[in-house]
Amino acid sequence: MDDAATLAAGMAAIAACIDDGMTDLEKLTALHDWICLHVDYGVSPDSETAYGALVKGKGVCVGYASGYAYVAALAGLNGVMTYSETIDHAWILATLDGARYFSDATWDDGKYQRMGLIRHSYFLFDADNAADTHHVGWDSGEAVPGGALELVPWRDAVTRVIFDGDYAWYIDDTFTLWRCDRDTWQTRSLLTLDIRWPDTAPDDGAAPEIYAGLVLNDGRLWFATPYDLRSVDTDGGDMRTELAPELDGDIIYGIGVQNGVIVYTKSESFDSLFYDVIETDIPAANAWGYAAYEPEAKTEPEAESADPSPIAEKLLVRRFLAAM
Repeated sequence: MDDAATLAAGMAAIAACIDDGMTDLEKLTALHDWICLHVDYGVSPDSETAYGALVKGKGVCVGYASGYAYVAALAGLNGVMTYSETIDHAWILATLDGARYFSDATWDDGKYQRMGLIRHSYFLFDADNAADTHHVGWDSGEAVPGGALELVPWRDAVTRVIFDGDYAWYIDDTFTLWRCDRDTWQTRSLLTLDIRWPDTAPDDGAAPEIYAGLVLNDGRLWFATPYDLRSVDTDGGDMRTELAPELDGDIIYGIGVQNGVIVYTKSESFDSLFYDVIETDIPAANAWGYAAYEPEAKTEPEAESADPSPIAEKLLVRRFLAAM
């Protein structure tokens, strides 16, 4: 593990989405979402380390937790990893306003290597409600009393939460774009779309997954529908279709930024084994929260497991089950 590269990547993550005016809650949220966006679940020689998560962008639960705890500690939130042998899973503890909270970026990373879905179901819980989130048997000796911060407005967010100026923005699982006043926590629904991704509605009639993603680029909020990329102003008005690509039967699953341009992912369906990341020619070099550490070019290719190990496969299955 390269300590210098890990530190550089951690500092880049903080620089991308944190500033001095943010509260501890906002910092922990932004780092949670950064980890979910930049780390893919998978097995590699470094997948149980902060280096694997932050530099290589791949990890199992211990890697997610190690990377998340590392950047939380760098941000002054006293982040530490905690682990449960009972469920063979790892997550983190962090300090907000003097209270300790758990947060699990692995189970909240619902994108399954796509960009669109980041949950906050396992963000900010404590010892009293840990069992409700299927987290038991952690190895920390702390009491973890928690407090009222678990009632944050963006609990239902299924995209990253964007913090800029006086407001925060996010999309929930009804495909509603919300704006939250950062001082008062008062929320306002800006826009609701009656669009759903096909083939994802469960039999019980619950809302299907929303893979919209959310990007603040050049003063406008960009998101994906299954068939195009759209943007609105920060008041939710002036909707534009920015790109309606030829999909040849594929479906768009989220939007993001790579190499300074808007990108989107597409595949045949939400559970496809293969997907494509499509770069557009739409500039987004200054999009909020997307600056990232770029490691030096590898001199030799690193071998990675072609198939998940039994342990990693078990963790992945539990991740899916816990999210149901």
